Amino acid sequence: MARPRLVWTPKLGAYAAAIAEQGLWSLLNLGSNLGMARLVSPEDYGAFVFWTNLGFVLASLQNALTLCHLYLLAPGEGTEPHRLEIERLMHTVTAIFLVVVAGCCVGANVLWSGPFDLPAGAVFLPAYLLQQYMRSIYFSRGKAFIAMLQTGMVLVLAALFLGLAIVFQPMLKANFVLLCLSAAYGIVGIGGAVIACGPLMRGRRLPNLRDYASYAIQSGWVFLGVSTTELLARFYAFIVAGWYGPPELAILAATQILMRPLPLLAASWTMVARVDLVKRRDSEQWGRFAGLTIAALIGGAFIALAWTSLITVSWPLLTHFLFSGKYSEFAWMAALWGVSAAINFAQIILSTGLQVLRAFKVLALANAAASLFAALAIVVIMSRFGYAGAIAGTAAGQLLEAVVMAVLLATTLKAARAAVSTAH
Repeated sequence: MARPRLVWTPKLGAYAAAIAEQGLWSLLNLGSNLGMARLVSPEDYGAFVFWTNLGFVLASLQNALTLCHLYLLAPGEGTEPHRLEIERLMHTVTAIFLVVVAGCCVGANVLWSGPFDLPAGAVFLPAYLLQQYMRSIYFSRGKAFIAMLQTGMVLVLAALFLGLAIVFQPMLKANFVLLCLSAAYGIVGIGGAVIACGPLMRGRRLPNLRDYASYAIQSGWVFLGVSTTELLARFYAFIVAGWYGPPELAILAATQILMRPLPLLAASWTMVARVDLVKRRDSEQWGRFAGLTIAALIGGAFIALAWTSLITVSWPLLTHFLFSGKYSEFAWMAALWGVSAAINFAQIILSTGLQVLRAFKVLALANAAASLFAALAIVVIMSRFGYAGAIAGTAAGQLLEAVVMAVLLATTLKAARAAVSTAH
């Protein structure tokens, strides 16, 4: 009897490409952070962390403004009728958003100065946001492989520019590193925009921005959701920066670096799973919708436990090779970050399910409540135990939100299944 042969399906290929893309993205973030933590002073590294965290926050705002609407569309080419006008509108809104971000950065650098004042931020943030927008466009079109190639190009260019910088300017500064990263993001982002968005915009009138009004209400709830989610995830960075300063922020960032692949892995699942979840929603396959979500939660829990244990046990050895012995006494902080990252993994999975079900309002309210709780917890714990309390406060808020989202998702799916049973 012939042995059954495994078939590599396009769906599996899409998930593999998404995981590989997220791996490349993680490598880029991990490499730049490890290099900064090892080669520059804590003051410079803390300033670098401040600006990159600001980029993450703005990327979430960008998601609320435009990308969340594109992810709810069926995949396909941008020129297909069901995507064409919506993509054109979202491209226009994104272009305005990038100009506003650049202008605000220039204004902030002119008006204020201090330990976090980096003029390169005015170039870095728009370049980073453009590249993030383009990778998301390809994922929403169902082209995970192209998104993977794009991220790979960013990684290669960033490594090349940073390598040359180290050769010609051994005493690196955060401002120069941001310029190198800006060049990598900008080149790939502009190239991707010309290829993916050019044919949609060329030879046509600009979309009427009044048409965006029909998306504004949903965007408002998504904005509340993502802004409070980012408050929950990044509040520690900004309050530690203001309360203590760059060196303490550098310690928190260094102990978090190796835990970052966990939520990034969840994000890679999301990039492809959204398409599957939309199909399950549209065909009312609620059992499979729930099964896909539960499988991701269980898998994420096992991965998080194994990864956190490995990093914590190996911390002294890792800091010796990665940080030249710096931060070796903070293994317990790395373990705390592992707990936070595991909860964040679950948050991302549950939030994706609720977004696909268009439960933007309840999701936003849950995010807001959890974020306020986390902000209060961070302030209270930090006032008693110092800046490390920021990790515990963040994890407490994340746990509250994950529990609330799990209840909301289970309730919504139960109601949907009941409606199908009644209809039949």
